[in-house]
Amino acid sequence: MEDEEYKKLPIDERCVHKLWKARVNGYEEVTKLFKQIDDEKSPEFAKYLGLVKKFVIDSNAMGQEKGLEATLAYVENYAHAGKTVSEVMSGIVTKCMAAPKTKTKELALQVTLMYIEIEKQEAVLEELIKGMGQKNPKIVTACVVACTTALREFGIKIVNPKPLVKKLPTLFADRDKTVRDEARQLAIEMFRWMGPALKPQLASLQPLQITELETEFAKIEGTKARPTRYIKSQQQKQAKIVAEMEDGKGCEEEEEEEEVPQIDTYDLADPVDILSKLPKDFYEKLEAKKWQERKESLELLETLLKTPKLENGDYGDLVRALKKVVQKDSNVVCVALAAKCFAALATGLKKRFQVYSGAVVPALLEKFKEKKQSVVSPNREAIDAVYLTTSLEAILEDILEALSNKNPNVKSETALFLARSFSKTQPSALNKKLLKSIVGALEKAVNESDAIVRDSSYEALGTLMKLVGEKAIAPFLGELEKDNLKMMKVKEFCEKAVILVKTSAPKKDRAATAVVKAKEGKTDAPKSAPQSTKSVKKAAPASSAAKKKSQVSSGTATIVKSKSAKNSTAKISKPVERELNDEEVDAAIGDKISANIVGDIANANWKTRLEAVEQLQTEIQSQDAKELPCQAIVKFLCRKPGLKDTNFQVLKAKLELVKYLAENCSFSTRSADCCLNDICEKFGDPKNGSNACAAISAIAEAAGFPHIATSVIEFAVSQKSPKVTSEALLWLSNSILEFGFANLNAKLLIEHSKKALTSANPSVRQAAISLLGTMYLYIGLPLIACFDNEKLL
Repeated sequence: MEDEEYKKLPIDERCVHKLWKARVNGYEEVTKLFKQIDDEKSPEFAKYLGLVKKFVIDSNAMGQEKGLEATLAYVENYAHAGKTVSEVMSGIVTKCMAAPKTKTKELALQVTLMYIEIEKQEAVLEELIKGMGQKNPKIVTACVVACTTALREFGIKIVNPKPLVKKLPTLFADRDKTVRDEARQLAIEMFRWMGPALKPQLASLQPLQITELETEFAKIEGTKARPTRYIKSQQQKQAKIVAEMEDGKGCEEEEEEEEVPQIDTYDLADPVDILSKLPKDFYEKLEAKKWQERKESLELLETLLKTPKLENGDYGDLVRALKKVVQKDSNVVCVALAAKCFAALATGLKKRFQVYSGAVVPALLEKFKEKKQSVVSPNREAIDAVYLTTSLEAILEDILEALSNKNPNVKSETALFLARSFSKTQPSALNKKLLKSIVGALEKAVNESDAIVRDSSYEALGTLMKLVGEKAIAPFLGELEKDNLKMMKVKEFCEKAVILVKTSAPKKDRAATAVVKAKEGKTDAPKSAPQSTKSVKKAAPASSAAKKKSQVSSGTATIVKSKSAKNSTAKISKPVERELNDEEVDAAIGDKISANIVGDIANANWKTRLEAVEQLQTEIQSQDAKELPCQAIVKFLCRKPGLKDTNFQVLKAKLELVKYLAENCSFSTRSADCCLNDICEKFGDPKNGSNACAAISAIAEAAGFPHIATSVIEFAVSQKSPKVTSEALLWLSNSILEFGFANLNAKLLIEHSKKALTSANPSVRQAAISLLGTMYLYIGLPLIACFDNEKLL
């Protein structure tokens, strides 16, 4: 009778009944219910939001097992099941992971992985790591196994390895052998995905443990790890790939797109605050009369800087002090140590060092006058490290000045520095203006009487040719191109050059080979925008003389004042173009774009879309640019999926086409507004971020920088992604240096910069500081007055 009575109760009441048989019955019924409901957002699911957490901690072994089955069905079928993740996972960790029954443990793992599949991996990982702190070694072991399994199935793109890396030393030190054994399996799995980047994080382990791991690592080194399970947002895409494979169509290109993200040791490291560790008399000793005291002070700093990642801070005083040593210290040992410290600072801060690079580069280049190898070698390391924090465009004036220095050693080392820099630079960073300036200076240097200067300059030109292609630099070679012997020398170095970035030299005929290049991931050297009465571009304001006056102001920004830029008042007028509707767009492109492209560019198959964009590139570039309906083509490109295309190759081709239109056609502000926000969203894209920046720069050249600057700053501060915001602000900072400050809305820029300074994300704050430092070049002291009532970070 009792059994008959509880079966009359509603299912949700049975699930919390005091009788374990009633609960088991309730779990079984509710499992069937969850699997039968068609609507993943059905209100029927919502009834159990507060109950599911109790399913997994049922005091009865059978009840717990059935409760886990019900929970699995719930998480798998309910759209909002993610709301329950923390409470349910907490119960699973404490009550299920180390349960006596094998099936209970298996179900607990299945629920854990299902929560990851519905994209709650961060919360899952948080609970598993909490579980690793439990006293019960069985729970710790189970949590480690769950992490290993999750990593194996989903990969590091989904399961963040950083918190696991930090936990490894503790797990390897556990008294329980089973925990240590599973920690070893976790480390091996992490190495499959991370490769050598993991090794420095294991330095604190016992020598025997490290030796054992090295043996295991050697067995799998070089193998490619691939996910075997995908989160919800990836599953539709993967289903298409599987369908293509079953149809006999290759998917090599798609596999390349899904390449495992590279892990940098820097990303795994915790930032270290070295400024607070400097002795109170550090700066005094750095200026002591006895060189031994100065040396001791620098050695102490060098030791502190031996850390992968540095904490944000005000490094201005330190940079100024080291710069003084490099420039004025008479002892070569001290100079070499200061250069090593600069290298470590730049490496530890990465892009955050950019605000200091303008003050450091001239000092390092000038110091190449010292011929002793004990100074030259660390100086090379320092300037190479600094370069990775800045750009050729930002330090161009310093390079040109060094190439015209009277000292041949300075000229030679500057040319060699350029050669090394070219090998680490994307072709898109070298526009026509940069190429003209650099090639012109190197052309003069190959005519120097000093053989070492000539050879170094040939090496720089050869490396540049290898990077961007002979066709790209040919217009700037001048008399050099007519001298067969000199050109043979350049080409000789070109053949020897090794380009370290993933790029390829351009093909000879861009229009004819657009299809081939897009498939191979190749790009032409970027074109600078054509001169037009519709575009007045301002030169970078910082002259060589102005840069000599640069100082690191209070350690937050390198500040240079340029009167020529401040006094520039030229107006930029743009045509006002009416926005076209869809029918007008179709009519405008009717005789410009083939019908098959119009249909294929939105095809669900990414390969079909790529072929369509490649064909479109060829057709557009073969027509008279003046006759092209620019706005109509841009709007056509933005049609779904448009510039939000998920395939990086298709997106890259579209961005290149937008850039081409901006550089060669009548690209109005209306055309810019059609695509600007979609392109700006790609600032933080690891594969197409540089292409997005190049496209926006070309649009700014064509449609007017003031208009684009306003749009970009407003877009930047409205973004949820810190990466997109910081990259947008850095683009704006660099672009102001290129285009000048004339006609910009200073008030708007300052107000939005203030907002960025209050961001919780350090990279956003640093980017805002960089932007304000650039604005100070033109505004001067009045800018500081705008922050009188602000508490700067």
